[in-house]
Amino acid sequence: MKFILPKEPAFFEHFKKMSGCLNEITAVFQEFAAKFRDFDHYWHKSKEIEHKADVITHDIISLLNKSFITPFDREDIYQLIHEYDDIIDLLENTIHNIYLYEVPDKRAFVDDFSALIGKAAKALIILLQELFEKKKYTESIWKLIREIHDLEDEGDLIYHRELRSLLNGEKDPILIIKWKDILVTLERIMDVYQNISNTVEGIIVKSS
Repeated sequence: MKFILPKEPAFFEHFKKMSGCLNEITAVFQEFAAKFRDFDHYWHKSKEIEHKADVITHDIISLLNKSFITPFDREDIYQLIHEYDDIIDLLENTIHNIYLYEVPDKRAFVDDFSALIGKAAKALIILLQELFEKKKYTESIWKLIREIHDLEDEGDLIYHRELRSLLNGEKDPILIIKWKDILVTLERIMDVYQNISNTVEGIIVKSS
């Protein structure tokens, strides 16, 4: 097997493409959340983006397997790309489940999480760019990591508030099951945002 020598720009380019996918699917999710109709249309759009992200994930893993020198530890890059892919998968899953369940009127937490997800996506895209460009702890990187953690904390508060409201206020047990599943997935998205910010922090600590 031929090993590729320093391919840092190639890794960075792949991660920029992944950031493009995150930006796309976040925009689709936010439009979907705002309009809350045409579920089938938005699911197919998100599925296309999710498939594109899967291809990029495969390309990065393939590059890892062929590269002799990598910008960061192989295990860290592997974890980073899989967590990035997880966010995109979960966003697609949320749209798909709402389409599948045919839930009636939108609950308020859909808009609440849509706002958090938009902010977290913006922060993460900048954070990954800073990671590849600076490779060391800076004030801007610390602020981005802190912002993502704060957004995840907000997501926890919304989750607990809305779960209590759902269990105590909704009378239809089937709707409780459907909406709880959607709520859990949205909360999980924010957890993965925090996980990936922790992964970035770990990479920076090792590189410093």
